[in-house]
Amino acid sequence: MTKDELRERVRSVLPDVVALRHDLHSHPELSGGEERTARVVAEMLTRHGISHETRVGGGHGIVATIEGAAGPGRTFALRGDMDALPIQEENEVAYRSQNPGVMHACGHDGHTANLMGAALILNGMRDRFRGTVRCLFQPAEETVRGAEAMVEAGAVDGVDAIVMLHGWPILKPGQIGVRSGPAMASADHFDVLIRGKGGHAAYPHNTVDPIVVGTQIVAALQTLAGREVSPLAPVVVSVTRFQAGSAYNVIPDEAKLAGTVRTLDPKLRDEMAGKLERVVAGVCAALRAEYEFAYEYGTPVTVNTPEISDLVREVGRDLLGPENVVELAEPTMGAEDFAYYVQKVPGAMFRLGTGCPYLLHTPKYDFGDAPLEPGIQMMVELTRRFLAAD
Repeated sequence: MTKDELRERVRSVLPDVVALRHDLHSHPELSGGEERTARVVAEMLTRHGISHETRVGGGHGIVATIEGAAGPGRTFALRGDMDALPIQEENEVAYRSQNPGVMHACGHDGHTANLMGAALILNGMRDRFRGTVRCLFQPAEETVRGAEAMVEAGAVDGVDAIVMLHGWPILKPGQIGVRSGPAMASADHFDVLIRGKGGHAAYPHNTVDPIVVGTQIVAALQTLAGREVSPLAPVVVSVTRFQAGSAYNVIPDEAKLAGTVRTLDPKLRDEMAGKLERVVAGVCAALRAEYEFAYEYGTPVTVNTPEISDLVREVGRDLLGPENVVELAEPTMGAEDFAYYVQKVPGAMFRLGTGCPYLLHTPKYDFGDAPLEPGIQMMVELTRRFLAAD
């Protein structure tokens, strides 16, 4: 398929894809509540005769399947997430969010629209590839629950490779960012309950002040990254919640801390729970407090398979030009539940330039329409080359 032919095919579906993005942007839904979004996606797949399964993973997940007409072969998966964030939109656009306090501030409206555009085109060119295309419309990425549920439901069973794109405001439309190896961090979280001895604020010597204990724990935890972990092994320990007390003149009995731990090293990740609890236990012992500690493992490290990242580079250079394929020098410490897919099958996520002047997860972020054409082109051509009939 020539670049011109691909471009014409993309432009033929672009009006419907833009309309879909605007509709989804206007009606955003939070993680786990993507009922309308899933219905709109399923209805569009049905109108175009694309076979699909709904409620995959026990929620609103959708898996669409397109069989190549050139014979049996490998299976290639494309993933797009569908959920929005609890943020009040500040954009003054015709398609702004109609749901108060909810908006597509991470661009999942664009991700879903890109995946739909690719599905429409691939469904119309089944004679150009062998094997199977599997399109995963995934809910609940922001709560990092959707991918794991879909994997457990068999969404990537038998898949040979998987790819996703993510809108990236620091790149221009028509540019992509690529990286092999670790691309995004793991994301775990912890909770600490500090039990002290409350009393009158005028007589602190008669108490075991859990607020004082908590502040010492917060300070001590920061030494883990600075003094116990090599600077060549990135780790982030952030305390993001500190709750205690209810009156000016009362020292409370308890204080609660919570936070997140991010790392790019699976071995270091396994060590961090023990390191945190040791610090908590030591401070509490020194200051006569008791504690409860809980640590929950969340999203793993997202590791891009080099061979699949190389395919993204190759397709990007051919379609967009070598100057528009940006090598991402560093991973990010944000997390992405795409990690669950690439734990099971080879795959890669790449960044798609949106050129938005505002950052992700902010009230004025907008994926925009300009990234749709290059995004669909990339997804279609990646699929065609992986499942080439010739």
